[in-house]
Amino acid sequence: MTVIHPDQFLGLAGVGEAEADAILVPLPFERTVSYGTGTWRAPRAILDASCQIEFFDEETGVDFEERPRLHTLPALLDDADVESYLQLVRERVAGLRGKFVLGLGGEHSVTYGLVMGLAASPRELTIVHIDAHADLIDALDGRRWSHGTVMRRLWEAGCQLIQVGIRSLSREEYALIARKERITTVFAHEMQRRWRALLARLRQLRGPLYLSVDVDGLDPAVIPHTGTPQPNGLSWGQAMDVVRAVTEAPRAHLIGADVVELVASPHPPGCDLVAARLVMKILAFWWRGRRHRSGARLAKE
Repeated sequence: MTVIHPDQFLGLAGVGEAEADAILVPLPFERTVSYGTGTWRAPRAILDASCQIEFFDEETGVDFEERPRLHTLPALLDDADVESYLQLVRERVAGLRGKFVLGLGGEHSVTYGLVMGLAASPRELTIVHIDAHADLIDALDGRRWSHGTVMRRLWEAGCQLIQVGIRSLSREEYALIARKERITTVFAHEMQRRWRALLARLRQLRGPLYLSVDVDGLDPAVIPHTGTPQPNGLSWGQAMDVVRAVTEAPRAHLIGADVVELVASPHPPGCDLVAARLVMKILAFWWRGRRHRSGARLAKE
């Protein structure tokens, strides 16, 4: 009989932090959400739901009972303001460089701390950003540090952004995107026309990558439980297309990812299991991509 370890993703015993291939970081932080609340409960809900997922992924052939070796950290709790919490996240994950780190939000502001902690040089990093919202406004509700300003702050730090599924933004954000300065945006209404070109672009990326998935980027038919759902989002298949392309890019390497803005269901399973499955698929595709690149290097040698 398999022993379930509820504080570890998939309920697996896992390994210690030092031995792990991938580290999961629960970030139950919610200070700036604009409408629906409850994102602070999502990391626990995702971990609970993950215990209902099989260890084997039929698409990638990855068996989590074997590899990758996972370790889930204790939830990073703090009553600090946004900037102080993001600094705490940054300091915690900076010591994890070299591991694959996957953050479980929490509101989207946590992405800033994760990225800035993991990226040796933000100016060399490309962030692939699935979202309904551009998150590029300079201040939201008078706050410069917010779930709605997170990509603006990362862009200002020098990151390149590739945004997918955007369908809610201000005129200010639209004007910034139109400048095409380190920002490529595929709006939701353009996805059918631009989809093949987008996937080709993702596979051609070079250098360090980071994947940030706000679950409201998916259509509400897939995940309705989020603070500000918007129609016309990505299907599950389209989300998997993006994950596949990012993890298969032969000249790039994914250093980290996050899944944020889930509002945990008060009556599980709700969407909790879907979000847990999304986390599992990101890990599976990342591991398969890493193995393929390692095999290609050995073949050349």
